[in-house]
Amino acid sequence: MPYRNQFDKELDNLKLMIIEMGDLVIEQITDGFQSFLKMDITQSEQIIQKDKLVNDFEYRIEKECMRIILKEQPVAKDLRLITAVLKMITDLERIGDHAADISKMTIFMEKTHSPFSLPEMSNMTSACQKMIKKSLSSFVQNNILVAQEVITDDDVVDAYFENVKKNVASAIRSNSIDADYALYLMMVAKYLERIGDHAVNIGEWVIFSLTGEHKRLNPQ
Repeated sequence: MPYRNQFDKELDNLKLMIIEMGDLVIEQITDGFQSFLKMDITQSEQIIQKDKLVNDFEYRIEKECMRIILKEQPVAKDLRLITAVLKMITDLERIGDHAADISKMTIFMEKTHSPFSLPEMSNMTSACQKMIKKSLSSFVQNNILVAQEVITDDDVVDAYFENVKKNVASAIRSNSIDADYALYLMMVAKYLERIGDHAVNIGEWVIFSLTGEHKRLNPQ
């Protein structure tokens, strides 16, 4: 029993590390979008620099997973949990990359001095943040229903993305947006859409950790 207690503590520590990494990623998205709204180059550059912290988290968690596998030789549900964690940190790291990418676009966009506001962008950011929080919450709570909600929520992000495309295309036709700015704006929207996709991936790996089922591993 003492052995199992120690193993459970190691798994709980993994979950804590995932949450800390997730919190950092969400902060990066929030700050990245704020820098985008304000065209704040200084903040954008800080976000790009902080992406290294996300990468460091991925390395630390990956190293801890490998240590546990070699030491404990987990099987069944425990092995699925560690496998899911390794997959989830890859998605979180990519989300962090996209937050940095948004900041890079902000630096390019600021040079055009031709801002064009779209409410859908703010809505997309909020929706993506909620999806990440829900996916991590489902992991901590072992809640399949919440993980499934994240997958469904991606339709909302996709709908916002389609609206952004339509509105940008309309603005181009009416010459009310700078061409370079339109390109960067669409790239920001695409990064947000990809962030939503990565949140879905996390939800799918949560389901795998609990059931052993994953649509890409168990095609119909």
